[in-house]
Amino acid sequence: MINRRNCIKSLAGLFGAAAAVSANATEKPNKQTKKDEYDVVILGAGTGGLVTAIEAYDLGLKPIVLEKMDYAAGNSLYASGGIAAWGTAQQKAEGHEESEQSFREDMMKVSEYRADPELVDTYVKNIGKDLTWLKEHIGVKFAKIKRKPWPLNYRMHNVDGQGLTGGGRLIRYLLAACEQRNIPVVFNTKAMQLITNDDFRVVGIKCVTDNGVKDFYAVKGVVIATGGFSANREMLNRYMGGPLSRLVLRGSPYTQGENIKLTEPLGVKLVHMDQFHCGPIVEETHANPNFVIDCGLGIDVDVRGKRFMDEIFTYTQKSMATAQRTPENLAYHIIDSNWPQATSAAKKFIGMKTKVLVADSIEELAKKMGADPKAFVSLVNEFNTALKGGKLKEMDPPCSLPEVKPLDKAPYYAFPFQGGITATFGGPKINKFAQVVNTEDVPINGLYAVGNAAGGLFFGNYIGGTQLGGAIVFGRIAAQHMAGQK
Repeated sequence: MINRRNCIKSLAGLFGAAAAVSANATEKPNKQTKKDEYDVVILGAGTGGLVTAIEAYDLGLKPIVLEKMDYAAGNSLYASGGIAAWGTAQQKAEGHEESEQSFREDMMKVSEYRADPELVDTYVKNIGKDLTWLKEHIGVKFAKIKRKPWPLNYRMHNVDGQGLTGGGRLIRYLLAACEQRNIPVVFNTKAMQLITNDDFRVVGIKCVTDNGVKDFYAVKGVVIATGGFSANREMLNRYMGGPLSRLVLRGSPYTQGENIKLTEPLGVKLVHMDQFHCGPIVEETHANPNFVIDCGLGIDVDVRGKRFMDEIFTYTQKSMATAQRTPENLAYHIIDSNWPQATSAAKKFIGMKTKVLVADSIEELAKKMGADPKAFVSLVNEFNTALKGGKLKEMDPPCSLPEVKPLDKAPYYAFPFQGGITATFGGPKINKFAQVVNTEDVPINGLYAVGNAAGGLFFGNYIGGTQLGGAIVFGRIAAQHMAGQK
C-alpha cells in the first residue's frame, strides 16, 4: 500500500510541473486513482473553510472539507478570537454607537487606501448580519466589548474562549456545527493539484492521503481556505526579502503557501504579496507582550540599550522596526513602577517562563541586559530631562507619546520582544463573490478563495478582528454564490 509520505514525495513535482503542462488539459480520472464527487470541495479546516461548508450545507449543497494535517491546524487556533463589526445588537445594548461610514473609512485608512474598495464594502455591509449568524445559528458566545485604542475602539467582539484562545473556541463551535450536519471533515489529506476540464473550469482537486492518491471532484466549485504563507521561509524571502523572512512565527507552522502553489499555474492574479501583519512575540515561549509595549509609557531599546524608534509607534510598527532596525530582531520595552500594571505584567510573563528583567536601579537593569551601564543611565537621564523640559520630540529618534511619565520609580523592568509575523495578506485576488480572478480580472470558473488564502482585502495593516471577520463574510458569500450557480 502506498503511504502518505511516499505519495507526497512522488507528487512533489506536480507544483513545478503543472506550469509546464497545458492548463486547459482535461484531467481524466486515473484507473488507479480513487474518485469522489461533491457539490463543494473545501481545502482547509480553519474558520473560512468551516464557515463555507456550513453555509453550503444549509443552502442544500453537499460539501466536504479536506485538511492536510490530523487536526484543524490553521492560524485560527492562535487568534484571540476577536471579530470587528459595527452596528451590532451587542454594541447597541452596551451603549456603543458606530456608523457604517466611519467603520468603512477606518478600514480604508489603515490599509493606506490600497485595499480593494469593493471587498471592503462587501465586508462592511455583511459583517453585522454574519456576527448575528454566528450567535444565533452556530451558538457562539461573545464576551463583553471593551474599549481599545484606535482603530479597534468598541468594535472588537471577542469569542469567549472558556479556557481556550477565542479562535480555538470558535473552531470548536464550527467543527461541532459540521458534525451536527454530518458534513465530512477529512484529515491527513493534502491538496496537490487543481483539476480543470476542457472549458478551463476548476472541477476538482488531486490529493494525497494515507491511502494513496485520490481525486475529489466538485460540481459547484473548489474553495481555497488554506491560509497564507507566513510559515514558508522560502516564499517570505522571495516576496519580502531576507530580513523579513526571519521574522518569528506567531501563528501556525503549517501555513505553507498552498494558496499560491495551487493557483499560480492557472494564471491567477496575485496581489499584495509583500504585505503581512507583524506583531510582537517572544520566540522561546510564544508570549505576546503587545499590551506592555502599547501601554503608552516607557522607552524601547535594542540589546545595546539604545533607542531606535519613536515610542508612539503601535505594536505592529514597533515589531516591524525591531525586525528591520536591529540585527538580532530583539528589543526591550523599558518600564518602571509608574505604570500601575508593571508588577502584574511581569508576574504574568515570568509565570509563562518568559525572561523579564527586574532591577532596583537603571544601572542594575543595564547590567542584566548586557548593555553599557554608563551609557544606559545617560539615556534614561536624557529622557527624563527632555520630558521635564517638553523636548521629547527633539530627541533622536523623537518620542511623540502624548502622556508620558518619567522613568524614576523602582523597580524597573525590561520586557523582551521580537518582531513576529502573524499572517500574510497577499494571495490570489478575489472579487466580491469570493471568486478567484485571473490577470485580466476575469473570474476563473469554479475557483474560490476565502480568509488569508485570498488577496485584496488587506494592505499594510488592518483593524484587529477583520481577519476572522473576513473569513466569515467571504466564506458565506462563496457558498451563496455556488448555490446560485446552475
